[in-house]
Amino acid sequence: MKKYIFLLVVLIAVGGVLIYFIQENKSVDTSTLIEKEKIGQKNFLKNKQAAILFSSTIDQDANNKGLSYAVFVDDTGAATGYKMKSLELGSMAKGKQGVLLVDKDKIRLVGTKYQEFNMEKEQHTGERTGYLENQNVYFSIFNTGVNKLSGENGYDSNVLFGNKNGFKNGNIPHYILTSGIDQNDIIILTNDIEKKYDLKKVTITKELLKVKDIVELKNEKSYDYANLSQIVCDKDFYYVVLSEYVKDNSENTVLLRINKKTLEQEKFILATYKNGAAAVPYNPRNSAYLFQNTFYYLNGLGEVITFNTTTNKYTIKFTIKGARKDGVRRNEGTYFQDGKLYVMRYNDHKKTKYFIEEYSLDTGEKLKVINIKGLDKLLSSVKKVTIHAYDFRMLK
Repeated sequence: MKKYIFLLVVLIAVGGVLIYFIQENKSVDTSTLIEKEKIGQKNFLKNKQAAILFSSTIDQDANNKGLSYAVFVDDTGAATGYKMKSLELGSMAKGKQGVLLVDKDKIRLVGTKYQEFNMEKEQHTGERTGYLENQNVYFSIFNTGVNKLSGENGYDSNVLFGNKNGFKNGNIPHYILTSGIDQNDIIILTNDIEKKYDLKKVTITKELLKVKDIVELKNEKSYDYANLSQIVCDKDFYYVVLSEYVKDNSENTVLLRINKKTLEQEKFILATYKNGAAAVPYNPRNSAYLFQNTFYYLNGLGEVITFNTTTNKYTIKFTIKGARKDGVRRNEGTYFQDGKLYVMRYNDHKKTKYFIEEYSLDTGEKLKVINIKGLDKLLSSVKKVTIHAYDFRMLK
């Protein structure tokens, strides 16, 4: 009798553990997840057309409870995610050796050969991840935080740079408002001291990282600037879109253009908004683009504003249909490539709630729609933390 009672107690205990395990892990939906063995395959990216990076925020990462997903959309529109640790405002980069994925303590190269590299120091907030083609160097810049050892205005933006042969550590001793790539260099706009903004050039080789001053922005009226775009460049100019607070809750959206040779600065007011928050782009780190002597900027209202770099004329060329005007975001993102605009969108009334729209920048015509199957299922399966889309890009 005692034997059967003991077995019953054991079965109840095991059952309780199983129920607990299932409850604690009911958020795990294996049909939407990518195993390490699969992402490590040499041809993993062959049938992938897009990638989206989701992560929880830094405040949700107490006791390592945060997480992130690198979601890949294949040629059929099916989405699957590779689970990693969290990195608020994280981003990805695509280069010759595949896609670089970054979380708070590890970097991964995915595509031609899966490789992992451990960080010497944990990071919690990203700034920009990119690829310098001529050097065959990937980089990831982090918003590391205040460095008390560097004095009252000391700040660190740590950098990891390298490729399949390994990654090195560097540091940019500034708070970075926004950044971009100019062929072989990284261009940053820093804001270390209140209302003082400096454009700088970061040169990376396989061994070294150097920061060089370009010019301080003119700011006679002491405006507070916020970034609305990344920095983009052509052979003659640097371009960046900023928001400047005027008065009575009004904000100007301004295009700043700086001549590379003369360092002359020009400012063009593209628009003025009473509710500037609603006009903030889906992703300010990928809201601008240069193509055939035209600068393109997509704001959060779905308006594609063009600036002719020859005539200096600007206009709203077209507007994305159905774009919200209240600033509410549902993991939407933007990406420019090969004269086209790609917008990842959300519609709660559609069966497939997430989808990618492709637009011609020349005509404003919607060329096609890619329904992302399984993404809503993956996101809704995440419990206890909330994850947000911080980067979106097409891979083909």
